Amino acid sequence: MDLNLHMMIYQIVNFIILMVILGWIFNKFIRPMLKKRADDIKNAFGEIEKQKTDVEGLKRECHEQLDMIKNSVKAEIEKATVEGSHIKEAIKAEALKESEQLLEKARREIEQEKQKALSEVRREVATLSMLATKQLLRREIDETTDRKLVETFIDDLGKTDIKKN
Repeated sequence: MDLNLHMMIYQIVNFIILMVILGWIFNKFIRPMLKKRADDIKNAFGEIEKQKTDVEGLKRECHEQLDMIKNSVKAEIEKATVEGSHIKEAIKAEALKESEQLLEKARREIEQEKQKALSEVRREVATLSMLATKQLLRREIDETTDRKLVETFIDDLGKTDIKKN
């Protein structure tokens, strides 16, 4: 084995020159690129953390708004229920009032019909009494009997009217 010192020195010098050149290339081009890449990654993680914080804030805000909306809807439902109850009561009261008015109107109409019927009956009775009187007059009745019949008839009419009222 032949070790050539000259060759060995030559290879060591070449190796050192290669290392210096690679170190210079590394420091000149690769290190700044790696530093830039590391900074970009740090910035990206920072941005992600910021966005995560923002999302958490938005999530919290959305939950708060959702709770407010739920409370608002619940209040509106309660308000509508109370209002519906008031409307129901008002409709009931109005219906009761109308039914009382209709009942009163029906009573008045019944009373009017009753009065008409009574007046019709009186006319019929008067007509019948006149016919009866005509028949009685055909028979010869004296004036006292005739007067007595008319007074009795009028008294009977007055008694029946008083009893019916």
